Amino acid sequence: MLDSLPTVLIADDHALVRDGMRGLIAAWLGSAHCIEVGDGDALMRAAAAHPGAQLALVDLNMPGMERGYRLTELAHRHPGLPLVVISALTTPDVVRRSLEIPSVCAFVPKSAPSEQISAAIDAALHGRKLPFAHRAPEARRPEVVLTPRMEEVRQLLRQGMSNKLIARTLGISEGTVKNHMSEIFKALQVSNRTQAAQLDADTL
Repeated sequence: MLDSLPTVLIADDHALVRDGMRGLIAAWLGSAHCIEVGDGDALMRAAAAHPGAQLALVDLNMPGMERGYRLTELAHRHPGLPLVVISALTTPDVVRRSLEIPSVCAFVPKSAPSEQISAAIDAALHGRKLPFAHRAPEARRPEVVLTPRMEEVRQLLRQGMSNKLIARTLGISEGTVKNHMSEIFKALQVSNRTQAAQLDADTL
């Protein structure tokens, strides 16, 4: 952590995003003097007014940034200001062009988890440059919906009962149990009784 209270420029045209960035800064640094702006012209003025700023978090797609092209102007005017780009624009050309600027320490997609943004902030404050790491959203298992009867069948299956015993316990035919079992396999995306019994419902 820096010895003096750092000044951080937060540049994004959405107040909600700026609030989130300010929260991350506070969580990472403990305290900081945050200067918030919502367009490229205001960012240029803020950078000029605060020549001692230790960091700027910049959205490429806000008004006045010309889809990122003014980032070069900002870096040219203030070469000692470490920049972290946080943007929804993540095409290879945009990322490459941004990271080629010497004072850009990191490029972080807006969809990135807070840990990735915090790592970028830390790198910028300590003069390190991070490679671009685009993390695709993790695939989520589709929501599983079992009918009450299917859930009853599954619970008895988890007790180790055979189809015949399940049918006798529930007062239904063994063929009906088999039909329920097929639907359970399909809903849980498993292929056998053991998998269906062992899959913890809390992980679905």
